[in-house]
Amino acid sequence: MFKKMMKHLANNPGLKLLSILFAIVLWLVVVNVADPDMTKSFSVPVEILNKDVIAEMGKVPDIVGDTDIAVFYITGPRSYVEDMSGDDFSVTADLSQIDLSQEGEQKLVPIEVVAKKNDRKIDIIRKTVNMQITLEDLSEKKFIISAETTGTPAEGCAIGEVEVTPNLLTVSGPETVVSRISRVTASINVDGISSDVSDSVIPTLYDEEENVVSSDMLDMNREAVTIRANILATKKVPVRFQVSGTPADGYVCQGLEYAPENVQIKGEADVLNAISAIDVPAGVIDVTGATKDMDFTVDITPYLRDDDVLLTDESENKIAVKALIVQKAVKTFNIPTSQVEVTGLDDAAYRLSFNGNTIPVTVRALQEDMESLRAEDIAVALDVSGMAAGAHSVELSVTLPGTQYELAGDVSAQVVIAARREVLGAGDSPVSGNAQDGSAGDTDGDAQDGPAGDTGGDAQEEDGE
Repeated sequence: MFKKMMKHLANNPGLKLLSILFAIVLWLVVVNVADPDMTKSFSVPVEILNKDVIAEMGKVPDIVGDTDIAVFYITGPRSYVEDMSGDDFSVTADLSQIDLSQEGEQKLVPIEVVAKKNDRKIDIIRKTVNMQITLEDLSEKKFIISAETTGTPAEGCAIGEVEVTPNLLTVSGPETVVSRISRVTASINVDGISSDVSDSVIPTLYDEEENVVSSDMLDMNREAVTIRANILATKKVPVRFQVSGTPADGYVCQGLEYAPENVQIKGEADVLNAISAIDVPAGVIDVTGATKDMDFTVDITPYLRDDDVLLTDESENKIAVKALIVQKAVKTFNIPTSQVEVTGLDDAAYRLSFNGNTIPVTVRALQEDMESLRAEDIAVALDVSGMAAGAHSVELSVTLPGTQYELAGDVSAQVVIAARREVLGAGDSPVSGNAQDGSAGDTDGDAQDGPAGDTGGDAQEEDGE
């Protein structure tokens, strides 16, 4: 049986070859159906090699446009192509391959794209063949690195001192690129932070329009710097002012208006605990001779008392202050002579009489205070100790019911002191002790006679100044 089968196979070589070819074709069909070819595109930054070749010439390359981004395609079986990313390719431009004999400012550097894996399974089709560069003079510049923060610290905390170490950066590269750099910063995130924080960061370069300056052709003398942020406690305290000087006669400083009335300060907690207010000393707000409201702008920074205490918001350092200057009202009160307390008179030997029934007393005060003042609230006294008999012009002592009132001038009167045994002439009003007579005729002891009509117990108002 076996011999018969072997003889049958040996006698049909054509059939055997046809079977093999059919199997191969069938396999290819199956493979193409299950794993067809596909195309995938990539954009990969070009790694520049051998920069020192240009540097030895005293030049530096500057890339034209986006030609340092290589665009290419790959084709191959889906199972290989789909699995590949830009990191699977080495994309380089070797500056040692530059052709300096090319005319014009722009030079071409060949771009080489090599697959790191599946290189025998795929085909690479380059769209960007060359990187374009210009050769510029090498420029070098030093910059102070400024510290910046992002985010907001935890509630009740504020940012204190922020420092960068080291804070000097040297940047070298094409003159056209280096000249664009306006400032260099290092930034640290303090969002939600309640204690001191530090970080190692890469400095960021900015131009005058606050655009980031980035170029593979730039070299920095350090890759990273350390930035530290001090986190401080905060406290809100009032600002208090003392007013110095006296306004013009007849005017008073009724108070101050200013904003903000409270400011937030920051510092170490133990330092802030000892501070209850920011006190601006006398002399800063001086209203001497003022006849109208006065405006001041006060920088409160010098009055923070401690070098380690700062304003949380530095824009609050200047306080706008208005001193309210008000003119006092003036009113004249006619005080009855019977209300005058006379001392120093020998009642047994002498009598005293006033020339008139009332004494005018002019008072200045704020209008609201003046409205509550009455004549009976004003105390008038006269001391005639040592005065001889006869007519006298005397100064009377006036006591007002509070410091909110002031006299608008001296208070004087005409009096006559006469001996009791003398005969009084017509028109005289003798007074003995505290007794005053407001009319012609005698009054002894504590009796007072008023003339026909009103004796002037009520005050009469006059126009204010």
